[in-house]
Amino acid sequence: MAVCAVLGVAGAASAQEGLPDYPDCLARAVAHFEMEFSRVGLAGEREDFEIVSRERIEYCGTLAIVACDRSGAPLACQAELAARQWALRDAVLAGLPAPEAVRGDPVWAEGLYPTLWGVARGSSAGPDCAGADAAYAAWCETRAASRKLAEAVSLWQVARLLGAAGPAVEAGWVEAARYAPVMRPGEGESR
Repeated sequence: MAVCAVLGVAGAASAQEGLPDYPDCLARAVAHFEMEFSRVGLAGEREDFEIVSRERIEYCGTLAIVACDRSGAPLACQAELAARQWALRDAVLAGLPAPEAVRGDPVWAEGLYPTLWGVARGSSAGPDCAGADAAYAAWCETRAASRKLAEAVSLWQVARLLGAAGPAVEAGWVEAARYAPVMRPGEGESR
C-alpha cells in the first residue's frame, strides 16, 4: 500500500489537467485485465493468453508524461514519475514466484513465464538515453521506466493466468479502480 500512497502524489496534478491521474489509470488498466481474467479463468489454451498486454500500462505512462509536460517543472515531474514507476515495478516483481516455482504446461509455465521473468528483470541492451539534452533524457528515462513496469505487469498477468499470482489489489501494488457513475438518459438535464 505504500506504493499506492506514493503514486497519489502526481495524481491530483494530472486530473487537474483534464487527464486521468496516474494511480487511477493504472487501477483501471489492471481492473480491465481482471475483468477479462474473470471471463477466461486459468489458462488452458493459447487463446487465453491473448488478454496479456503491456499497452494499457504504457498508455498510463504516456498520459502521465503529458501531465508532467503541462506542469510547471516537467523535468522534475518526469524524474519523480520514473522513480515511482521503478518502485512500482519492483513491488510487482517482489510478489511473483520465481520461474522454478511455477508449474504447468511446458509452453507457458516453463517457456513463456521464465522468458518474461528475464525480460521484466533485465535492462536494455545499452545506454539508450545517453548523450541527449536534458529534456530528451528525462523523457527517455521515464519511457524506459514505463516500459519496464509494463513488462512486470505482463509477467504478473501470465502468472495470474497460470494460477501463480493473486489479484494485484490484494498484493497491494495498485488500488481498486474507481469509476464515476454513468448518468441515465434524461438525468442532469434541466426540465
